Amino acid sequence: MESVQLTDIEDRWLWTSDRDGVFSVKVVKRLLHSGLAIVNRYIMDWCKWVPAKCNIHAWRIEMDIIPTGEALRKRNAQFGEVTCPMCNSAEESFDHVFIVCFVVSNVWNGISKWCKIPNIFSFSIKDLLGIHKGLRASEKKKDAVQGIMMIACWSLWRARNNLIFSNRPSRIDNILSKVKALSFLWNSNRSKHKGIDWRDWCSFIKM
Repeated sequence: MESVQLTDIEDRWLWTSDRDGVFSVKVVKRLLHSGLAIVNRYIMDWCKWVPAKCNIHAWRIEMDIIPTGEALRKRNAQFGEVTCPMCNSAEESFDHVFIVCFVVSNVWNGISKWCKIPNIFSFSIKDLLGIHKGLRASEKKKDAVQGIMMIACWSLWRARNNLIFSNRPSRIDNILSKVKALSFLWNSNRSKHKGIDWRDWCSFIKM
C-alpha cells in the first residue's frame, strides 16, 4: 500500500474520466461515442417523397425486425409453415423474402428493365436500399430509383400478407403495376422533381 497517502483533506467525489474531476454530460457523450465503430455503422437514407410508412418499413427490413416465418419460429411464435408462401421452395427467411425468392427476383428484374438500370443483384438489404447510390445518373433519377426500391419492398410484403391472410395471390406483373402506379402518384405529389407525366414515368425517360 505504498501508493496510499493519508492527508487532512476532506473526502470528495471525483469524476476520473475528466481532467478536472468534474462530471458532465458532455464527457459522458464523448465516452459513449468513443466506443462506437461509427465509420462502419450503416445509416439508412430516408426518401423524402416516399410516405413515412414505406420509409419505416424499409428501416424495419434493414434492422431485421420483419416477422418472417423464420423470425417467428425463433421467437416460438410460429403456428404454421415457415415455407415462403410466394414460391413454396424454401424457408421464409429475411434474405429470402426480399432478395432470393424467385418471385422477388423477377420483380427486381422487371424494375431494372423499367428504370433502365443494370440488373439488380444484391447480397444484403443494405445493397438493395443503396442501389441508387452507385448509378451513373442524374440526381432526379437516383432520387426516383431510391423511392421505387422502397415502394417495391413495401408492395412485396403487402403481396405476401395478402396471400397468407386473405388467400389473394399476386402475379409478378400485378406487383410491378402497383409499384409503378404508387410511385408515380407519390412522386408526382411529393417529390421536388415534378413535371413528369404518366407515359414518361412508365417508360422512365426524361430522367
